Amino acid sequence: MPRVLVIDDSDDFRKLALRWFQSCGIEAEGVADGVQGLVLQRARPADVIVTDIFMPEKEGIETIHDLRREFPGVKIIAVTGYEPLRNYDVFEVARQAGAVKTFMKPFKFEDLVAAVRELMGS
Repeated sequence: MPRVLVIDDSDDFRKLALRWFQSCGIEAEGVADGVQGLVLQRARPADVIVTDIFMPEKEGIETIHDLRREFPGVKIIAVTGYEPLRNYDVFEVARQAGAVKTFMKPFKFEDLVAAVRELMGS
């Protein structure tokens, strides 16, 4: 069964995302930061990873770089709730690091589930 890993320091967002994925028949696990995300991905690789960009411990861009290096085939979706910084497109940086899709919070979970399904080829 295809799996999703949600890496986000917001407990509320992570729990809601996991409930949404599971209610749509998608197996999902979640962790609070990039360090834990890499550990879990090594132990039980996911097909798609949804990662926040701004997190403590190991932030999202660094996490995307590390995931791409160790798991070149994994599909990564970057999300954030922070407003873009002037003269700095964080989503463009995330795409250059290896994210294939990006979402600005808040968004409709239906759109995230649709993106995950598209990336899983289902």
